[in-house]
Formats: sequence, structure tokens, C-alpha cells
Amino acid sequence: MLLSDVETMVRQDLFDTGATRWQTSDIDRAIDKAVDRYSAYYPNVAFTDMQMQPYQRTYPYPTPWNASYPVMWIEKVLYPLQVYGSGYAAPTSAPSAAKTAGAGLSSGVYQYLCTYLTQGGETTAGATVSVTTTTGNDQVRLTTIPIGPSQPLQPGIATNNIIGRNIYRTKVGASVFFLLTAIQDNTSTTYTDATADSSLTGQPSPPTVNSSGVMIWQPQERAFSEYSNLYDSNTALAAGGNMGAMGAVGRTGADPTNLTSPSFTINMSPTELPKDNTLIMRVFYANKQQLDSSGSTIPEIHRDIIVLGAVAYCMEAYQVPTNDNFDFQDGGLRDRIDDTQIPKNWLAMTQVRMKQFEDRLTEIKQQRDFASSSRANWGDIPYRYTRL
Repeated sequence: MLLSDVETMVRQDLFDTGATRWQTSDIDRAIDKAVDRYSAYYPNVAFTDMQMQPYQRTYPYPTPWNASYPVMWIEKVLYPLQVYGSGYAAPTSAPSAAKTAGAGLSSGVYQYLCTYLTQGGETTAGATVSVTTTTGNDQVRLTTIPIGPSQPLQPGIATNNIIGRNIYRTKVGASVFFLLTAIQDNTSTTYTDATADSSLTGQPSPPTVNSSGVMIWQPQERAFSEYSNLYDSNTALAAGGNMGAMGAVGRTGADPTNLTSPSFTINMSPTELPKDNTLIMRVFYANKQQLDSSGSTIPEIHRDIIVLGAVAYCMEAYQVPTNDNFDFQDGGLRDRIDDTQIPKNWLAMTQVRMKQFEDRLTEIKQQRDFASSSRANWGDIPYRYTRL
């Protein structure tokens, strides 16, 4: 579902397929208002893994998956996500790369690197290697691809073997790495690359957080406070702080918490604070539902809600010009023109549409409430849900 699809459906419901009454910009504005309202009831919940910083419980908001849709609030925090010391270190060596005869790549400089894959996740990027292709030699032969160790840093916790490796590559003459291929074993040491640069568009980049360890079961959900930097150490409040690579938070005096970006504080005792940066936490966050020319995160079953809301907002906006009506009668009492009923009837239909929109929003809220209250749980469950 794209924005253009919703625009068409809104015009059909408004009987304005010829675009004679509403401009496309007016339709888009109404759709955006409907998506805003819908997102308050049914936000897009995503998650990201963040690297812990030594002796720190306050962190900046995570970087959203799409910069156009910033984080609205933090939903929940799992920490620690993996068993301490159960992960693998990133590859210390790079594969060997040599140009070979053939076609597929462009002529120029390419860079390669590898990561290890485990049952739990993936390591960070290893060492890089570069190679220059030339006309007639537009393929690259990778050899001595790193093979991972058989045991992690702290063996014996659980089965956690390296089950594969990912190879990442830049486009010609560039520096950003994209996923090229996944090798589904820990034994193969060669690979021939003839993949065009265009095939890498949209592929993920190497992870910045090492998630190759053993996942903790049961997940430990932590209490937290949003927009809080009041109860951490003085170091975290200093200019620049120790907020890590996710963002810089420092003193500005512009707001009560002296922050330049929002942060959250995890409820942890001093004995639970991370001692180094090898542990990670998984942060679930809410942001506005996406609906634009590149795609949508709105479930297909909720498409009618967006159309309903957009129609209601369009009709509400059109109520303004319809108010400029008149009741005219000439002096001879022969001719009378009265179109004052138009705004009243238009307003009545607008209220009907808005009521339908609000009813559908209430319906999905009840569905979510029912689903969350009927979840199966194990272990020591809090008496009250933490985000009531």
C-alpha cells in the first residue's frame, strides 16, 4: 500500500475522482492527520539493540529505523539481552581479494569485510580488504575467508556455534558497506563476486552491536523513566557526557533536564550496572506509522481506518468554503434563492464520517487491550502491567 493508493481511495469515497473539489495537497494533508490520529492508537513498534556503556544507566533515545519517523516513546527495555561473555569477537583478519577475468562489477576500487553468524545473532564488522578491478577483469575472487573459532569467549554456557558468515561489500569507489552474501557454513573459504552495484541497493549494512551471544531466557524486562537524566552520575550530565555512539547529550540549560536530546534511565541497582561495553540491551520504541511513496507499515486490514479519517478531515476542511452561502430575495418577492442548508447538511455528514473514524479507532484499541491482557506468561510476573 502506497500513498498514491490511499489518495485514490479517498477521492473515490468523496466522489471526486476528477480532482475538481480537492487538490492533491489537501488530500495528503488529510491523510497525514488521519495517520497521526491512528498512530496514537496503533503506533508502529520497532526495536533496536543498543550497546551498554560502563557503569551507566542513562541512554539517549535509539536511532529510529527511518529518520523521517522519529521515536515517540520507549515501549520496553530488555537487559541484559545475552549472557555475559558468550559472544564471539569480530573476525581479526580480512579475506584475500584479487580481480579475475569476467563481467559483473564496474571498474574501480571495492572493499570487503566479514562477520560471524551464530544462533543468537551476528558479530560486528571484521577487518577490511580492498581490490581494484579493471576492464575485462570485473570479478573478484575472495579466498582465505575467515573461519570462526569453535568456542566463544566463555564456553560451556549453552550451545552457541558459528553457523555461517556474512560478506559485506561497498559499491565501486564508495565507503558504505552492504550485505553481499551469506555463507551458510563455517568451513568454506572462497567466493567469487560478480554482483552488480545495483543489486546492493537496500541491503543492510554491518551491525554496530555484537549480538552473537546466548540469549537470556526468560527475557528480563526493566523498569525505566523517559526524559530522565536526573539520577545518574555527574559524568553523564557533563558536556558531551558518556552517552556512547548513539548520540551526544550534554548541558545546554535550555530545558529542566539540561539535555540536547531525549534520554531514558533504566532502573538498575549499582551492582547491576554494566562493567564494560560487551553487554547489550534491546529497546522497543514506538513511532508514527509510515505511509508515503516508498511503502507503508500500516496493516492492510486497517486501510479503511486511514481512508475514513482522511475523508472526514477533507469534509471538515471543505466546511469552511461552504459556509459562504446566502439567502437572497428580490424586492418584488418573486424570486428567492436559499442555499443555506448546504453547510448544515455538509456538517452533518462530516460528523457521521468522523464518528465512524473514532469508532474504528476505539475498536482497534479494544483489540489491542484484549490481546495484551491474554498473553501467556512464565515465571515471576508483576502484579500490575508496567505501562498501565
